[in-house]
Amino acid sequence: MRIGLLMGRYAPTDKSHMPEVVRLLTGWGATAEPVHLGDELIELARIRVDYDLYVLKDKSDLAMRVAASLHAAGAALLNPYPASATLRDRIVKLRVLQAAGVPAPKTFIASHVDQLRAALEHGPLVIKPHRKLARSAPGEGIHVVRDAAELAALPPISEPVFAQRYHASDGPDRKIYSIGNEIFGVLRSWPARTHREKLGQPFTPDPELVDITRRCGAALGIDLFGVTVVQSGGKSYVVDMTSIPGFKGVPDAPRRLAEYIYAATERALSGAPLVSSVPTPVRDEPAVRPPVVRAAPPPARRTLTAEQALRPRVAMYSQGMVGFGHIRRNASIAQALRGSALQPSIVLIAEAWQAGALPMPPGVDCVTLPALRREADGGYNPRFLSDVSDRDLISLRARVIRSAIKTFVPDVLVVDCLPVGVAGELTRTLARLRKNGNTRCVLGLRDVLQDAETVRRDWSERAHMDAIRDYYDAIWVYGDPAVYDPVREYNLPDYAAAKVRYTGYLDQRPRLELAEAQTAALLASLPPGKVALCVVGGGHDGGALAEAFVEADFPPDTTAVMVTGPLMPWETRQRLHRAAQRRTRLELLEFVPDPVPLIERADCVIAMGGYNTVCEVLSFEKPALIVPRVTEPEQEIRARRMQELGLLDVLHPDDLTPQALTEWLARDPGLPPPTRGRVDLGGLTRIPGLLAELLGVPAGPLQPAAAAAVVGLP
Repeated sequence: MRIGLLMGRYAPTDKSHMPEVVRLLTGWGATAEPVHLGDELIELARIRVDYDLYVLKDKSDLAMRVAASLHAAGAALLNPYPASATLRDRIVKLRVLQAAGVPAPKTFIASHVDQLRAALEHGPLVIKPHRKLARSAPGEGIHVVRDAAELAALPPISEPVFAQRYHASDGPDRKIYSIGNEIFGVLRSWPARTHREKLGQPFTPDPELVDITRRCGAALGIDLFGVTVVQSGGKSYVVDMTSIPGFKGVPDAPRRLAEYIYAATERALSGAPLVSSVPTPVRDEPAVRPPVVRAAPPPARRTLTAEQALRPRVAMYSQGMVGFGHIRRNASIAQALRGSALQPSIVLIAEAWQAGALPMPPGVDCVTLPALRREADGGYNPRFLSDVSDRDLISLRARVIRSAIKTFVPDVLVVDCLPVGVAGELTRTLARLRKNGNTRCVLGLRDVLQDAETVRRDWSERAHMDAIRDYYDAIWVYGDPAVYDPVREYNLPDYAAAKVRYTGYLDQRPRLELAEAQTAALLASLPPGKVALCVVGGGHDGGALAEAFVEADFPPDTTAVMVTGPLMPWETRQRLHRAAQRRTRLELLEFVPDPVPLIERADCVIAMGGYNTVCEVLSFEKPALIVPRVTEPEQEIRARRMQELGLLDVLHPDDLTPQALTEWLARDPGLPPPTRGRVDLGGLTRIPGLLAELLGVPAGPLQPAAAAAVVGLP
């Protein structure tokens, strides 16, 4: 058992519990070694997984970058890197805690302190660095501001400015610590200056504080942390949460920590989750409990042979209808699975016109469906076969799907977004698979489906929820719950929530290797200088944005590239072509099989807010202006959440004009938006492990072969 404790630079006067924790772990037979980051030069290519468990104690920029590299290589980290990164950023942290129902002060973010004047009219504010400073002195960078004069007297504060409503404490702060299923309380004055003040006074937290603490842990999926609670006017407010704090004042803290770390290492070695269980918060019971719907026990599953486990078969369903979002997402996942040690054979079930337009990774083949078009009223019509009824076309699609699955006999079926497919076309196939018991079924969901009311109404249809309950083994959410948590937002029932696995967003950089060849000539034809890119997905409702873009004024030495998409109405495309003929340094493209190389080349991006487009601008950390579709709220919800994190700008369609785009293009974008560390983009590295989990194959050996050579410490 090898345990590496990621610490700051070596200090002979270290007064933390960690030296004693190391001594205890060593006495129990483990190899426990402090890894003091910053003591010597680290060669990035030599970072690799050398320990069975890493304990991320240091939170400096260097430590977090090393932790990110280890996380990408599949190392076991305590606390997990995504949770630690979230807790380091006060903006993201407070957003996650507030979404989990944790009582916290009203929170504001601004680009400069003058914008806080309006909030200051309603009471004092406390201004803090948006990211927690490593090794800072107590209270450093924190300012309580009561009036405009004090606001004007503040020292320079870098963007974004983070502020909270200030609540004067009724007494000492409540420090509440969680170590596994144990909760401890310490009363501590702030800021603590003496050693005695840092130790504080132990106390027993009341049920309300225990519930608040457990809500915090459940929100991040961890049970080793500390929270700071201020009680003001008889109310409790969580003002901070930290990952693996000092636990000062906790009785026998070194032994408790050592026991926790030892048990976590045992779980890591066995392939079990590092956190054995996150306690459920205490909640008020409703007056009338809804009936509990229990799924029938699934049939016995066959055990895969060793050969099948190493080369499984995966079928992926992409329903089509609107744009290329679903099939491009599935193509990215297929590429990641093919690049893993599993190397499954993959059949993608998709509409023919979409499947033939996109580059596919080797080892992926397609079964194609006749195309449907979704109408504004929610109905369906054939896209091309106008003399065939919608009912007959859906029946034909259902027969094609059943035949393909029966012939291919997949070990896993991944269904994108719709639990029973378009108009129930998957229902008979899913029932047959469950009856035979040979195929695991996964429902893949993007982060945001629609607004909560729409999803609850649409999914209240019994067929949808029955299918999730009876047919699906897992639900993969291709997002980060710190940004948007569909389980909580949509109030999914317990039997559905238990199946959810969050993958993180899908990093689109690996798509370059497939798409570069098709766009090489186009990229080479662009003149030198900056590129402003506008993309509108399939284009069926992107005409207004496209026309505003081609009429905008572009900065000097900037080439504008407009991709209309194949579904944009012919009349709109004709107007765009006429406008483009009047402009220099404007390239108008009707279709690009994969826009990823263009987005990598672009200096800034203007786009609608589809899932894949947002993943692309986040993956390449591009300054982006999102003009979301608002007829359906999905894009606006996603865009606003990303805007709150400072990762992109949003323009409501009602405010869309060529002048608005001109002004945005003319501004200085500054440094690229710091996506990594704020949003989890690890989906494509986790999905092979989730597939292995479904197949009952140990996840450890399934890391890509290159990963072991890329990631750990010298």
